[in-house]
Amino acid sequence: MNITRLAIARPVTTAMFFVAILLFGLASSRLLPLEMFPGIDIPQVIVEVPYKGSTPSEVERDITAVLEETLATMGGIEELRSSSSQNGAEIELRMKWGENVATKSLEAREKVDSVRHLLPKDVERVFIRQFSTADMPVLNLRISSDRELSGAFDLLDKQLKRPLERVEGVSQVTLYGVEQKQIEIRINADKLAASNISIRELTRRMQQENFVISAGVLKTDSRVYQVSPKGEFRNLDEINSLILTRGITLGDIATVSFSLPERLDGRHLDQNYAVGLDVFKESGANLVDVSTRVLKVIENAKQDPQFQGVKLFVMEDQAYGVTSSLRDLLTAGLIGALLSFVVLYLFLRNLKMTLVIVSSVPIAICMTLAAMYLLGYSLNILSMMGLLLAVGMLIDNAVVVTESVLQEKQLQKSDPSAKKTKAGDNSAILNGVDKVSLAVLAGTLTTAIVFLPNIFGVKVELTIFLEHVAIAICISLAASLLVAKTLLPLMLSKMEFNLPEKVHISTLQQRYLNSLNWILSKPKTSGVIALILLGSTALPLSMVKQDQSDGEGNNRLYINYQVEGRHSLDVTEKMIDKMEDYLYANQDKFYIDSVYSYFSADRGQSTLLLKEDIEIDMKALKKMIREGFPKFAIAKPQFGWGGENNGIRISLTGRSTTELIHISEQVIPLLSAVEGLTDVRSELSGAQQEVVIRIDREMAARLDLKLNEVASSISMALRGSQLRSFRHDPNGELRIEMAYEQQWRLSLEKLKQLPIIRINNRVYTLDSLANIEIQPRFDTIRHYDRQTALSIGANLDDLTTEEAQEKITQVMETINFPAGYGYSLRGGFQKQDEDEAVMATNMILAIAMIYIVMAALFESLLLPTAIITSILFSITGVFWALLFTGTPMSIMAMIGILILMGIVVNNGIVLVDQINQLNPELDKLSETISRVCNTRLRPVLMTVGTTVLGLVPLAMGDTQLGGGGPSYSPMAIAIIGGLTFSTVTSLYLVPLCYQALYRMRHQSAIRLGQADRFSRRMLPWMN
Repeated sequence: MNITRLAIARPVTTAMFFVAILLFGLASSRLLPLEMFPGIDIPQVIVEVPYKGSTPSEVERDITAVLEETLATMGGIEELRSSSSQNGAEIELRMKWGENVATKSLEAREKVDSVRHLLPKDVERVFIRQFSTADMPVLNLRISSDRELSGAFDLLDKQLKRPLERVEGVSQVTLYGVEQKQIEIRINADKLAASNISIRELTRRMQQENFVISAGVLKTDSRVYQVSPKGEFRNLDEINSLILTRGITLGDIATVSFSLPERLDGRHLDQNYAVGLDVFKESGANLVDVSTRVLKVIENAKQDPQFQGVKLFVMEDQAYGVTSSLRDLLTAGLIGALLSFVVLYLFLRNLKMTLVIVSSVPIAICMTLAAMYLLGYSLNILSMMGLLLAVGMLIDNAVVVTESVLQEKQLQKSDPSAKKTKAGDNSAILNGVDKVSLAVLAGTLTTAIVFLPNIFGVKVELTIFLEHVAIAICISLAASLLVAKTLLPLMLSKMEFNLPEKVHISTLQQRYLNSLNWILSKPKTSGVIALILLGSTALPLSMVKQDQSDGEGNNRLYINYQVEGRHSLDVTEKMIDKMEDYLYANQDKFYIDSVYSYFSADRGQSTLLLKEDIEIDMKALKKMIREGFPKFAIAKPQFGWGGENNGIRISLTGRSTTELIHISEQVIPLLSAVEGLTDVRSELSGAQQEVVIRIDREMAARLDLKLNEVASSISMALRGSQLRSFRHDPNGELRIEMAYEQQWRLSLEKLKQLPIIRINNRVYTLDSLANIEIQPRFDTIRHYDRQTALSIGANLDDLTTEEAQEKITQVMETINFPAGYGYSLRGGFQKQDEDEAVMATNMILAIAMIYIVMAALFESLLLPTAIITSILFSITGVFWALLFTGTPMSIMAMIGILILMGIVVNNGIVLVDQINQLNPELDKLSETISRVCNTRLRPVLMTVGTTVLGLVPLAMGDTQLGGGGPSYSPMAIAIIGGLTFSTVTSLYLVPLCYQALYRMRHQSAIRLGQADRFSRRMLPWMN
């Protein structure tokens, strides 16, 4: 049964259905989880092997090479990256988007387990991790104070961390930058040597003393007892009084005390020492609700007298990013909806009719929210983006159906033979809906089908995220189609509209009719004009620059210090202090609100949090700050690269580390000379060194000394040894660390005097048993696909990635690489190339699918070609719009083009469908085309006007994805420019192409008939 006829026949049922949908949609808006990003598994698995105190070359040989060999046999791995450092190995497996990451993680674990016996014996753990957007912390807190915070672990743990863990919706809270106290056993090396106890014996003895084991059960006649022998240390006196040999206790050769662990890194906030705290939410919990509850606990903590003088600074709040983005989108959507309402009213001049059409928007959105809730989707910045883009399109179907119904009613009203009855009114409505039902269905399908290649095609990061935009658009369009075919006809049947007796042709329509008749009467001239317009695309195409600055925020800057070598934490902290003094001396000039810094032995980074709502060019600000950078002997501070996939990176690959350093020394001066490239630097320098100790085997053999005993003594002096934890402290479990006194770690000369063994009252030091030298080395050895690699990075200054790629390639082609060595462009280059290649392929597939849908609906292979022309001219409009607004071609603009392709064909579909229904004779073809186009002019202008004006606030504003991501502006400009230009051309060129193709089809049919008759005459036996 016809769905429109059913809706009109059962008005109460139809009304109640949509009321229920409205209520369900409103409820869903509260029930839908609110998130920053949808829960998407990142297609990578990280294998991490901690192995502290080693050397990068040793880690590469003994750990990385072993694991790479076995992990390389896994299927579906696109890229294998690894880094080997003195702290251990990290191997990153990158897979295609859409792969089952959980399965790959299990497979990686199995591969690692199969070679576990080949790894060094003292490798304690191998971590295998996988990531999802749901694993991101929802809130990053930084805690600073004028007073010392290094000993504030108990305060922060009990008064802040634990209360936050109890908050509803919080899954985990991590506290870092402040450590729990531990028990240190500091051995006096001279006294140990005098006691004739080796370090290995001492370590073994300490591990044997502190224990708890279950010895089983004791059964008596009436009871059963659990037997647990306990040898745990209960206090420091017990550790001190431990007897090692006759007459010697541990306290005689070592000091035992509570102390704080050695700091490996540090943080500053507003020039004070800072502590970090991250809050993670449970899966499915509402982001904004969790954040609100967490911030309430933080506010309560601020009022606590114990936190007096302590600053609790929220550095990153996902909920703020989401709510600000949603607020901006909602504002833009409301302004756009208001402008669309005004446009509709100006065209219709009937408030009641305008309200009927506009009512389809909230109903369709409520239906979309209800469907998203039922399908298990969340409300995030991507789905909100889809809903906003859909708002302008939701009116299209309602406008087309309403206009068709009103035209039928006017025809009926102007026909004196028609009966003015309710039945007649309903028949007019049914006829009006039927006339455009095919066109409306085709328009909705073509708009939705452009996303199919992104949903089911090749998966990259962009298409995965675009899928969530597409879902919102497709569901809302389907909802608008249902409303246009059911509720809208019902409302039109129940309301009385004052329609004029006679249809008056407006001045605009008359001018359009005259110009269209001229176009149709001079097809050759018109065709030449069309080709010239299409050819004009070459001008903006050559002038619009390509760029990938979408990810650049405008509220913070990052300074990367490029520390050369490894230094003590005090040295790097003083470097940070000097930079912060400079920044705070110019705080107002640089628009700085706060500065947060992180530093370690070989790294340093400062984050400049800028004041809100400042109007300044970020490149100019960077240049101004960079000019006054303090000079450092150990570092070259620059504005940083960002992550692996951002910034400009050239990766040199080959076999020898030394050769790669030599090549980089040739490349860096050449790249530095390229205009527009700044901050060119290599990831390593000659300042990175290591101490190599080669033990004299002959001397060791003469003393009957095992080499590993010498190594154990050195390890104990520098790295220490972890013992079983101490469990009888009121604040919980404490680590016990045993090591030599700190003096042996302070200088190389002191280390050379380390006593190793005492024989016949003579003490042999390290210097007498080994040759010690310093040599340069890689601080981190990186592999790309099992090849040793070295990265050279740079920032761009008034240079697009397209231009940078061309200039860098020219420079690299002049380098004479040895056999087996080469380079590749990574970072922003690689990501941009991948995204653009996939988007271009998907656009071609989308055009093909649009053609298939139209051919199937029109039962014609030729006529859809007339409509496809509007896509070509929309691309012309996009590039002219980008040129006039000075907007570079970006990924967001390409998303705009993709969405545009599904929209621009809608008007052409309605025109062609209406002409097809009349089935005109060849001699009356031009007249029929003119008449149909003239009647469709108003609905075409209305639908385009509402869509364009709905996007104007986005195009003119600075609304960003997630509050700090890419701007929506390029996408909106692309849609507005393409839709406006293609509408003007479509109103003329679609009828022109239709006329040409219709005549071609007619002539082809005549010639085919003639050929058939000729063949029958010449080959009578074939009859």
